[in-house]
Amino acid sequence: MKIKDIVYFLEVVKEGNFTRAANNLYISQPALSKNIKNLEKEVKAQLIERNSKSFRLTYEGEIFYNNAKKSIEVIQEELNKLQDTFTSCNRVINLGLPPVICSVYFTSVIAEFKNENPTIDIRIIEEGANKIKSSVEEERIDLGAVILPVDDSHLITQLISSGKVMLVVSKDHRLASVDKVNLEELKDEKFITFNEKFMMYNKTIEACKIAGFEPNIILKTSQWDYIMEMVSLNQGVSIMPEPIVRRFKREDFKLISIENPNISWDIGFVLKKDKLISKYLKLFIEFTIEKINKKNI
Repeated sequence: MKIKDIVYFLEVVKEGNFTRAANNLYISQPALSKNIKNLEKEVKAQLIERNSKSFRLTYEGEIFYNNAKKSIEVIQEELNKLQDTFTSCNRVINLGLPPVICSVYFTSVIAEFKNENPTIDIRIIEEGANKIKSSVEEERIDLGAVILPVDDSHLITQLISSGKVMLVVSKDHRLASVDKVNLEELKDEKFITFNEKFMMYNKTIEACKIAGFEPNIILKTSQWDYIMEMVSLNQGVSIMPEPIVRRFKREDFKLISIENPNISWDIGFVLKKDKLISKYLKLFIEFTIEKINKKNI
């Protein structure tokens, strides 16, 4: 019998709901249901009444719950004693961040978190999104932040923030007088983009293909401030996340909404599927999501 399955069962009972329990545990609802069924097979008894309209334990489930709760409390107490001997190790969070996401979203949030939790050490590893995903999967880092969606069955995601992607042009550009545009209108434009290491490059290529053309990319770079400088000089146009562009307090470029196709800019955490999350890591995840969303209101 796995301790993890017992913990999952206790969380389901506490919430009285599989969906809320799955969210709390950072696993999918089908995966949670499968774990509970496996537990029932091991104890050779049905623990949860599935024909009832409301959540209810069976007679065997009540007995198992009471004993399991006491057992986990004892185990947790002993684990806490063990953990105290390795406090410095357990208070380290290895966080993978792409440079753009780091500077736009995380600089102030990490500073605030450190002020409130000075004993927790956050080690930032700056990598591209693909490298971050593989590092999380191989457990070289605890947590990563990337552009969603992520198509990897070994990882789970937690949405941090949603934003818009905008067209950026110079104030001297022919489109500077409009507020919205269809991407197909840009087929003859020169594009300045992030390089291939950035998800925004892929999003630009995909969006242009949907609009029916291959973008004429004249410059690729890893520096978003250089992109903005070149656009301001009317050397080309760029498709950029609005949160990045808003950092520039300048009046020599114009932000234009892209109506078709709609390009999303969703930032989320990635974690390894079924990996137990420390209380410090969970605290950081919840703190970050709350702070970033407050700033976006």
